[in-house]
Amino acid sequence: MIQASKILVVCLCMAILFGCQSKQAEVAHEKVTFQVLHNEIMTRMPGSIAVAGDYLMWYDPFARDYFVNIHDIQTGELIGKMGKVGEGPSEFITGSISSCCIDGSFFASDANGNTCGFLSVDSLIAGKEPFTPLSAEEKERRPLMNELQKGVFIGATEDGEEHYLKTNIHGKEGAFGVYPIKEVKQHLGNTLAYDSISGMLACSSFTVPYLALYQKSRDFFKLCWEKEPEMGYEISRGNIVPDETIGGVFGLSLCKDYIVSLHRDWENERLDKSITGRDERQLPHLAYLYDYKGNLVKVADLGVRVVRIASDRRSNTLYALVLNPDYMLVKYEL
Repeated sequence: MIQASKILVVCLCMAILFGCQSKQAEVAHEKVTFQVLHNEIMTRMPGSIAVAGDYLMWYDPFARDYFVNIHDIQTGELIGKMGKVGEGPSEFITGSISSCCIDGSFFASDANGNTCGFLSVDSLIAGKEPFTPLSAEEKERRPLMNELQKGVFIGATEDGEEHYLKTNIHGKEGAFGVYPIKEVKQHLGNTLAYDSISGMLACSSFTVPYLALYQKSRDFFKLCWEKEPEMGYEISRGNIVPDETIGGVFGLSLCKDYIVSLHRDWENERLDKSITGRDERQLPHLAYLYDYKGNLVKVADLGVRVVRIASDRRSNTLYALVLNPDYMLVKYEL
């Protein structure tokens, strides 16, 4: 009897232990509500959105006057516009802008012209000319890559090279990173989110379900963890063929406690391949929140179709451009 009692006690302890582990492994699903910051976003399709200290930036690739919009991060008030559209000196025919704010400025370039330089939020707020063009010498020296912070540039390598990404850090070239699908050294469309204070760099693909986190240490990025795709592609004749009904990550950002990955429910919300062009029904409404150890801890239903997201490490506030039914600038507390 005593031996049987001991066995029963052990079994009960094991059941409680595994029950606690199972409970800890559960992922919370919750619906979150948004607060409208600005409900008069006039654009055919917004470009990227970014946090710039006490301000929010988003740009309009179809704008006819100024393509960069600056809003107060607390009230949503439109503070001003910059990046003049046109064909004259210091004007942009088809302007685009970086998603990283460096020393209060964004790097802007022209897809169909030669204008490039920095657009300063601080100068705009102060009522000064916000654009400072690069000189011919500065254009020549500047790497053709994305600048994450002052002097830290990153870009994609060529298919087949040993590493997935390349860097130019204060003039020193390097390479790092693993391919999302290890059998084939093929690039699959990168989305990057970076925090210059912690040096954390999140990397996802917008064609397959993939997410990775790197940590910057001096002039190198070390892989912390990755979530390799378990679905969403096939390999045919040595090439990766993404499944167009699944897709990848639509948006990526870093906040205080979470890495925010914006995408559809890959298991249950398939994309409709018969729909061509932009269709709001294809946009995601779910934000998958990972902690910085790589654990999925929460799935937040944002309630509306989301076009762009942005955040920073100061808080768990997520800023977004959404369709409801027109474009709106909103924020969520995650």
